Amino acid sequence: MSRKTEMEQGYVNSWMIVAISAIVLFVAAGSAAIWAYLAYSQEKTAVESRMAVASAKAREEQSKADREKFNEEAKNPRIEFVGPEQYGRVSFMYPKTWSVYVAADGGDRGDYKAYLHPVIVPPTNTHSSNQNKFALRLEILNSDFNKTLNQYASLLKKGDLTSSSVEYNGNTATRIDGAFSKDLRGSVVLMKVRDKTLRFSTDADTFKPDFEAILKTVKFVQ
Repeated sequence: MSRKTEMEQGYVNSWMIVAISAIVLFVAAGSAAIWAYLAYSQEKTAVESRMAVASAKAREEQSKADREKFNEEAKNPRIEFVGPEQYGRVSFMYPKTWSVYVAADGGDRGDYKAYLHPVIVPPTNTHSSNQNKFALRLEILNSDFNKTLNQYASLLKKGDLTSSSVEYNGNTATRIDGAFSKDLRGSVVLMKVRDKTLRFSTDADTFKPDFEAILKTVKFVQ
């Protein structure tokens, strides 16, 4: 009887071990499945998030490209600017979206000064013109070329500015680039027109593409 009881207990214990092992394996498998699902969900969320960011970036870049293309196309066809006959009839093509303001017409043998800027030309009085940045300044100066160039000598010597010989539309010129002051970084192009000096300048690197395009169309009568 005792041996039978021991056998039955052994059978029960074996069954319990098997049952417990099965439960443990089931729990472990369930835990692994849950972990795998959570990992999958996190990775899926991360991938979807990266795709959403990439898609938003692509849309933003496309929108920026479309705006830039529209803005460039809006500038065409360009308009011709023509200066006074007595000052060499300086002419060039500028964007039709820009405005022009002639601040000094060269009367009484004074200097000729014109300002060009997108949409509206900022104030050009002496105080404001030193603060405002213009897309293009055109000056026909009653000044010797070398004397005008010498105005930049100290900044060229310091290295704030660099000078180079260039040619635009068959016209030889001297170009100066760099920091003209702590608040103004741009470019100046000087050309000889009869006994005068033609000075083109831009007050910000933002306008350099248009500045270059304008210079390539410059014409004047010697």
